[in-house]
Amino acid sequence: MGMRVMALGVIVALLAGCSSDRGGQTDLPKLIFGTLKQGVQTRQAGPQPKVVVTPKMLAETKIAALQINPEMTGGSDFLRRVASRRDSMPGRVEIWKSSDNAQVFLRNGVVIGTRGVGGDIIAADAALTISAIQARAARSGLREYTLSDGDVTTTKMQVYCDIEVVGNSIITIVDQVFNTTHLREECAPGSDAAAVMTNDYWVQESTGLVRKSRQWVGPRSGYFELILLKN
Repeated sequence: MGMRVMALGVIVALLAGCSSDRGGQTDLPKLIFGTLKQGVQTRQAGPQPKVVVTPKMLAETKIAALQINPEMTGGSDFLRRVASRRDSMPGRVEIWKSSDNAQVFLRNGVVIGTRGVGGDIIAADAALTISAIQARAARSGLREYTLSDGDVTTTKMQVYCDIEVVGNSIITIVDQVFNTTHLREECAPGSDAAAVMTNDYWVQESTGLVRKSRQWVGPRSGYFELILLKN
């Protein structure tokens, strides 16, 4: 998340440095713990390709790992879980952190905050979405976001969201196959307005974990694909 802009991409030079002694294979633990700040220097060259994680890389990763693929800039970043707790609200809050201290806050897999991304989500109400994920069922209602204006001020945004069950879906993450329920959340300024954001969640049927999602993370960053590589 180099230079406080998250997930700008793991550049070719960094990959080469990690893989020079491994026959061209990237070492995922080194990507998680190594610096990704070199990515900011190459973002002007255009979107970078996603990092393809191999079974060997995943097997050698001994900690919880989250892959983030930003649509706007391309590339990939890898985050490690640094905290997990419950509070008075539904779901478990997890803090995922990059090597240069940018953070993503998830509640049961739903983005409720970011730090160091740019135009951060300071807070978001996720109760409606979590209820749909836990029940694997349709829901409708309001969601509220508090967004950073890039200085000391914030803007509140309230949207009306419809969550529908798209259907059952089998997804593959590296070499792991999961039976999931695909939920889609469409949000707009009012119940009769056109959608301004669409989030997708693939929820593992046996555990309730959000194994993969595509979520809006603010007006400056757009959408991120989040893949739970290892829990």
